[in-house]
Amino acid sequence: MKQKIFNYVVGVIFSIIAILHLVRSIFGWEAQIGGVEIVIGVSVVAFILAGFLAYTAFSLTRKGNDNQEIKDEENIIK
Repeated sequence: MKQKIFNYVVGVIFSIIAILHLVRSIFGWEAQIGGVEIVIGVSVVAFILAGFLAYTAFSLTRKGNDNQEIKDEENIIK
C-alpha cells in the first residue's frame, strides 16, 4: 500500500472515531468497560486526540502530493 493511501485511510478511521466520541459527548451516551463507567470527559479528550490524528494524517496525505509535484517540476526543469 502506498504511503499516501495509507495516510488517507488512517485519516478516515480517526475521523470516524472522533465523530463518535463527539456524538457520545453531546448526547451523554453511557459507556462501560469491564463494569466501570467511563465519564464523558474521557470522550472529550479522545475526540481532541482522534481529531488531531485525523488532521495530521490528512495533512501528510496532502504533503505527499506536494512533494510529488515538486519532484515533477524538478524533472521538467532538468
